[in-house]
Amino acid sequence: MGGPELLEGEKLIMELKPHPLAFMRYISICIYYLAVGVGFNYLAHNVLEPWLQGVSATLGTSATLLAWWALIMAVPLIVGIFHVTFWPLACSALLGVAGTVLVLKYGLSPDQLSLLTVAGGILGLFIVELYRRGHRYYITDQRLIMMKRFIAKDERILRYETITDVVVHKGLVGRIFDFGDIVPITMSGLGLGEDVAGVAVGKEVKRLGVEVAVMGGRTVKVPRARTFMQLFGVPDPERVRNVINKLRAEWSERPYLVRIARATEDLLKLAKERSDANTWP
Repeated sequence: MGGPELLEGEKLIMELKPHPLAFMRYISICIYYLAVGVGFNYLAHNVLEPWLQGVSATLGTSATLLAWWALIMAVPLIVGIFHVTFWPLACSALLGVAGTVLVLKYGLSPDQLSLLTVAGGILGLFIVELYRRGHRYYITDQRLIMMKRFIAKDERILRYETITDVVVHKGLVGRIFDFGDIVPITMSGLGLGEDVAGVAVGKEVKRLGVEVAVMGGRTVKVPRARTFMQLFGVPDPERVRNVINKLRAEWSERPYLVRIARATEDLLKLAKERSDANTWP
């Protein structure tokens, strides 16, 4: 992957990419597929087959597929809800559709369905690694450049004068292996999300045919951004944050230094003009 196009006089300070375990939420799903592939073989032969003895082949196939769908969708559904992403569910649904078509059209056995699930997990690990390699973050002496190239291209560029705060987040795995997210927050609030908690109490009024509800809630601003709008899962995030804050401080001083330099030049020019005037014959 080629680097960014730098401005005239701009210097590249650091080039970063996510840690190999940064996308653990996706890696865990792939590992879960591998576990389901191994476990479903045992489930089919030791639980489903004895339970489905005496039923029709169609009903047995439907029950097997239903159990397999429930297994491959369970964890992706949880990950999708907690991380607000549809990709785990979309990939699981695609795997489920492929398995269903192969079972109904070619009569795949539970053993072959298990192998398909394992193959899906291995393929998923390969795709997650390609997705991780598609992320690059560049720190220059003038701005932050965050980009993702995976199918489509996404890019975010931040100049230091627009950044109001830099937040570091390290999860449990990140604390163990020393990587985390660095979220730059701007004056416009970009880089902030909301956690919402609420409760509603309702009662149906039969005479009026309507339902009356009382609801209360609370929202909390939290640092949150997509992977290409932050420095996601980078190694040693505290050191990287310190570099960014140092560059921010230097950049904030530049306008004053420029003014001082210009004022000094004006004074020297004025002194030279007066000196020339005094020495005029």
